[in-house]
Amino acid sequence: MSQKVIASCIKCHSEFGTLCDGEPSINFDVPRKIGIAVARQSACCLISGETVIDYSGRLLNLTSRLNDLARPSGIVIDGGFGINLLSDEQRSQFEEATVYLDGIAEDEPIQVYFTKEFTTIPKRNKQPIAEKRWQHVEESKPYRELLKRWSFIYDLKSEPLSPDDIKVTVRYPKVIQGRIQKGYFKFHDFGAFKYKMEAGKPCVVVDFKELCRRLEQRQVGKNMNVTIDIAYVEK
Repeated sequence: MSQKVIASCIKCHSEFGTLCDGEPSINFDVPRKIGIAVARQSACCLISGETVIDYSGRLLNLTSRLNDLARPSGIVIDGGFGINLLSDEQRSQFEEATVYLDGIAEDEPIQVYFTKEFTTIPKRNKQPIAEKRWQHVEESKPYRELLKRWSFIYDLKSEPLSPDDIKVTVRYPKVIQGRIQKGYFKFHDFGAFKYKMEAGKPCVVVDFKELCRRLEQRQVGKNMNVTIDIAYVEK
């Protein structure tokens, strides 16, 4: 089973860039690269009747953080998955590393395996996170306001340690069966942004066009408030 999982990941990563080639209905730019994270643990499932409402647990958080490492291209496997269960050919494509992850392994690193040909582990994940000073720039806007702009520049309070230390998270109300769940939210990491110095000041430019495209895919209502949180490690 483990070999089949990794074989499927390798195949998906290899063929992802050409999946939409020759499809006449796809007449717009689509991503050509994909990052894939693999982990195996127990998880919790919230069920109402025959409907699965949500999944939760450390496994989901771990996989999300590993996926951050895998982007924009490559595969990252949790050390607990069992690299010894893979074939010799599969193992030869991966390299071992120890990493620090937000909310998962901030003081003590964990072991991972990554595709050495495609993936580069960010510098910020090679040192303890608990010692870093995090800053946040946060703003909430109705979704309809985002539709009016192509991008937006956010001034940072201070200079980041490095561009690798910048993370943009998007939050919006959770909807189940057409109803907004008060006090519950969906969170998504958003990578369509650029860091630059503007008039000697550090800032982040967020691609609102791409953000709105993704919000539309997730059927976010135009009157819903969308919160953009820019987090970075201070220099």
